[in-house]
Amino acid sequence: MKKAIIIATIILVATLQMSAQEAAAPKIAFEETVFNFDTIMQNGNAEHVFYFTNGGNAPLLIISAFSSCGCVVPEWPREPIAPKAKASIKVKYNTSKTGPFTKAIVVKTNDTETPKTVLRINGTVVEPPKEKD
Repeated sequence: MKKAIIIATIILVATLQMSAQEAAAPKIAFEETVFNFDTIMQNGNAEHVFYFTNGGNAPLLIISAFSSCGCVVPEWPREPIAPKAKASIKVKYNTSKTGPFTKAIVVKTNDTETPKTVLRINGTVVEPPKEKD
């Protein structure tokens, strides 16, 4: 009988600890996940800032942010984002080539519900107008 009570107590404590760990979790929430630059002049400035909030009750860590090509460079906070705090990821697109573009930036975090978020940028790079003689 004593063994059964001890085992039941151990199971109860373990269950309560697991519940407490699940309750304390970060939660990333972006204000937007897609941005359209529309038309940009070649070699012009193509930067956008994606804002997000840690809606959870534990520190949020951005583990990485990357794109499939070198033409997109993301900058993200390296330090933990406190619960309910706002932060941002700045994305810069290289506008040296003309034409339409659609690029994805993958953001990996310690958010257990949504560990990966995909941000998208798109638009069209055009040549600057020709100067008349």
